[in-house]
Amino acid sequence: MKEKALSTIIFLFICFIGFEYAKMYYTEKRERERITESFKASEQKLTYYKTQNGQLAAKNQTLQLRYNEVQQIFPKVLDEIRNLNIKPKHVTQYSETVVKQEKEILTKLRDSLICDTIHAKIFNYQDSFYTVKGIAVGDSQKVHISSLDSLVQVVYKGERLRPWLWFFSRRKLEQVITAKNPNSTILYNRTIQIVKK
Repeated sequence: MKEKALSTIIFLFICFIGFEYAKMYYTEKRERERITESFKASEQKLTYYKTQNGQLAAKNQTLQLRYNEVQQIFPKVLDEIRNLNIKPKHVTQYSETVVKQEKEILTKLRDSLICDTIHAKIFNYQDSFYTVKGIAVGDSQKVHISSLDSLVQVVYKGERLRPWLWFFSRRKLEQVITAKNPNSTILYNRTIQIVKK
């Protein structure tokens, strides 16, 4: 009887150790995959495509880093967060996008009088995204430009890491950014999702 109880305890102990080793193995494997995918995402350039309504959209993968990894790799990101009066440890996601706007404007100059005596030339231009007003008096010119744009950013679960495993494989976090202004070009984007332990 004692031998049977002892062998049962030894068997349970071996099962427990096997279970713990398997758990540690899969945790480390998941961590390695996260770091590998984040490294690949940091090296990836934006890919562009047309949306259904014809606008240009940019797409890239999201980095998944722990707070201490962000601290080591992107210390300027934490400075930006602190500048916003937010504690970096409370942040769950950080996104930075650089947008370039270019528009060529052609409009007519009109003669005008200021205070009934000063001769000036003025111009005005306005569309859905830009308002430009200018006045030239003598050799001086004053121009006021106002621009309006709206960025749409969506983070979603994209392609699977290993498509051949179907639903057993995790999906990569990807981000799509599009600007409403057709004259805007998205040059750069970095999104960091801060993963808790």
